[in-house]
Amino acid sequence: MSALWQRPFRLAPCRVSYLLPGGELIDQFLGQQPGSHPGASQMWVASVVQSTLKGAADSRSAILPQDGGGVLAEALAARPAEFLGAENAAAFGPNPGFLLKLLHSTQRLLVQTHPTREKAQKYFGWPYGKTEAWYVLDVDRAAGPAYVWAGFVPGTAPQRFRALIEAQDTAAILGCLHRFEIRPGDAVFIPAGLPHALGAGSLVAEIQEPTDITLRAERIRPDGSELPPESLHSGAGMDALLDCFDFSWALPAGAVRERCFLRPEARMLPGGEAQVLVGPEKTPYFGLVRLVCTGPCRRRNAPFRVLLVERGCGWLEGGGERLPLRQGTEVFVPHGVKEYALVPQGELAVLECVPPRPEQ
Repeated sequence: MSALWQRPFRLAPCRVSYLLPGGELIDQFLGQQPGSHPGASQMWVASVVQSTLKGAADSRSAILPQDGGGVLAEALAARPAEFLGAENAAAFGPNPGFLLKLLHSTQRLLVQTHPTREKAQKYFGWPYGKTEAWYVLDVDRAAGPAYVWAGFVPGTAPQRFRALIEAQDTAAILGCLHRFEIRPGDAVFIPAGLPHALGAGSLVAEIQEPTDITLRAERIRPDGSELPPESLHSGAGMDALLDCFDFSWALPAGAVRERCFLRPEARMLPGGEAQVLVGPEKTPYFGLVRLVCTGPCRRRNAPFRVLLVERGCGWLEGGGERLPLRQGTEVFVPHGVKEYALVPQGELAVLECVPPRPEQ
């Protein structure tokens, strides 16, 4: 067997419990019995990030034993240039520079925002902010429409919003944001600073900068249970919390939708179609491409890629390997593999994560 950095390899599902109940739609996505991972409302893909929640289990991804075993973060740390390419390794160290997650909650997520890189460094001493984007995989149709909340309604001012946070008037806090219905196939861009919340009953693939910093306007969950006060700002204080919310997003609903809801661009490829869900014109921090393969689809690997099979089955061929693919399979294709091919059995849809440019 070739060295790990010279061949593609699969990663084990990394299930993460994160404040809110859910995960059943992730179970179904993976072909597992619903409820087999109680409370694990997230799955982190190709993760080298450790959860910031107190007492959290290891949230770093493991390599499947049959593909070599071990912890992905430790493999990257041992040979970052071989896995990630010399330029990316010099820019980001032994870190892909992004994180992909699956999210499913049976309750609405709390109103929140994430810091820009500048404010993450200022308040938390961390080099990455948390710009992110969501791709809606599925919704629980039995639960009714699925929603996201994004952007402030016009006239929302920092002083009033702070008063609502201090009073924990959760209905009024949520009322400061616009609500939008979402459907499978929607792509939503969530830049750092944007106030937002994800409603209950949707399965979302989230690609983001590789950090776990969240600032919340609410600490009372929809079921009435309460988080500790420091969960609002992780100890950085109320001034930092308000500073991380970007009040330039106090815009009409149509303007927020225009800026946040993406229009994927599709281009034909030999063997299928590439749908650019998040391209470089939207953010330099990551990219996300949906590949729909109806025949063998050959891809250049530069500098490396992380793949998640959205639906269907088939094979990945490259680096002397032929790996079986099915819905939920996650694959790391290291820099040492110069190209690979996705070979469907029937139709195969794959999410391809594109790393940031080294200059970022």
